[in-house]
Amino acid sequence: MQNSHLIRQILRRNHNRLDTLDFIYRELASRMLSRLDYIKITPDFMLDCGSGMGYDYELLKNKYPASNIIQIDLLNEFYRRENKSTSWLKNIFSKKNPSDFIAADVLSLPLANSSVDFYYSNLLLPYLSDPVPMVKEMRRVLKVGGGFFIAGLGVDSLKELRELGLITNTFPDMHDIGDMLIAAGFSNPVVDTEYLSLDYEHLATLLQDIKLLGCGAAYGSGNYFGKNAYQELKKCIDSPVKLTLEVFVAHGWKDREQIELPEGMSAISFHRTKSGD
Repeated sequence: MQNSHLIRQILRRNHNRLDTLDFIYRELASRMLSRLDYIKITPDFMLDCGSGMGYDYELLKNKYPASNIIQIDLLNEFYRRENKSTSWLKNIFSKKNPSDFIAADVLSLPLANSSVDFYYSNLLLPYLSDPVPMVKEMRRVLKVGGGFFIAGLGVDSLKELRELGLITNTFPDMHDIGDMLIAAGFSNPVVDTEYLSLDYEHLATLLQDIKLLGCGAAYGSGNYFGKNAYQELKKCIDSPVKLTLEVFVAHGWKDREQIELPEGMSAISFHRTKSGD
């Protein structure tokens, strides 16, 4: 079960510290946008869900200048903060306006069925305990013929911490993501992965960053990472501390409508045949 209220509280408390992840967000935004070169689209209406600091949004606007791109995020603080940090002169000449941003829950988008041409989301999934409702909502708002491009953290992410006996979030395998998309009604989704290797001089910085990334805290066996446990862990780790992020990327298309049936029920197809066949 998702707890959007809790996620909103955590983000509101930490959004002023997200600049510390500037390199990671910008690097992944650049990598993801380069992959769109291989997807031939000219969307009229596009969503950037979980837009956060707006790094992906700026790249998307440059890539698709004629598209109407709406940022979706739980916190409207992101929009206010982004504009506050922009010079007054740049704001005057900027094409961006408040209608480009909607503070909303991606699990319940304030949009009509079949209204979106392209759904984009980068690093939203690590914040969700269960991605299935998001994928179903994505399918609901996409038009027939509409596409999606989503990225998240895969199963090998933070493996170095688990090798030290810490508990981290359970990240999905790329094959599970593909199965989930097929189960939601998308045809022939493509999922692949790439790796980002990070070096940290200080363990405290590493633990801080993975919390801000939405990966949750890394814990000891008692689900509490106290001062003593931290000091013991420091003795076991050589500097710099290496950390792996496996990033999965999935894209595909909605090629047909699908009737949503109550749980436990499934559709039965009947095919008429000619007499004598």
